[in-house]
Amino acid sequence: MLVWGLIVFLVVALMIMPKRLTVRENLIMFPFVGYFAAVAHILVGLMLDYVDFGQTKSVEFSDFALVVFTPSFIALLFLNFMKPDKPLFYVLIWTIFSFFLEILLSFNGYMKHLEWEIWYSIPVYVVAFFLLHWFFQHIVRNGSQGS
Repeated sequence: MLVWGLIVFLVVALMIMPKRLTVRENLIMFPFVGYFAAVAHILVGLMLDYVDFGQTKSVEFSDFALVVFTPSFIALLFLNFMKPDKPLFYVLIWTIFSFFLEILLSFNGYMKHLEWEIWYSIPVYVVAFFLLHWFFQHIVRNGSQGS
């Protein structure tokens, strides 16, 4: 239930927030982030077995939705809110937000940290948000202006 509530919350937030991204930018970034989140989960969660989601060891639809949709929605929120001249501030705010969501999923029992200490996620979020910002600004937004 927590996973679906989180997804609904993120979708509603995306619908009511001011939009800075174009439809094209959304259509590029959503599957791009979802793909890399799925690959990261396959590596860390399934192959290395550092974390588990859900009640069973098998991948359920709610696990898939959490892994693919939630990071994509968070990325779109981050990119819509972010001001390009203050990337460090936004990276830190969204790292805290993402870490809070991970703590919530952990305390709820939905996410189980096996070999992965929960604090390991902090530098991962920082790097991910910086890379997301860089990719979006330099490849998606500025790269498309030459076309």
